Amino acid sequence: MSEYGNGFACEAGAEDFTATVHRGGKGGRRVTVKGTCACRTPGYRLKLVLGPPPLVPTEIHLELTEEPPSGTVTQVITPTDVEGEFDIGDEVERVVIINRNITVIVKEG
Repeated sequence: MSEYGNGFACEAGAEDFTATVHRGGKGGRRVTVKGTCACRTPGYRLKLVLGPPPLVPTEIHLELTEEPPSGTVTQVITPTDVEGEFDIGDEVERVVIINRNITVIVKEG
């Protein structure tokens, strides 16, 4: 299976992601990050995980991980969704997916 030029099998940009923040019952903030990537084949499982702590308090850092399909699959570009929820502080304004160089502005939901 071939990969995109960045070494990943699934491609996405900032325009493919949203970050919506909600206040919980106890007043805390939680951000829901959703995106759609173009994967080289169907069957990829994508996941957003917390990255290293940011140096800038207005950001939360995430990483987008790929788990390839098992077995034989058709080589066709396939839209694949990914979603994650994370607790954030009041100062957070941006989500940065650090291993893809993607920055998304947090919007109130």
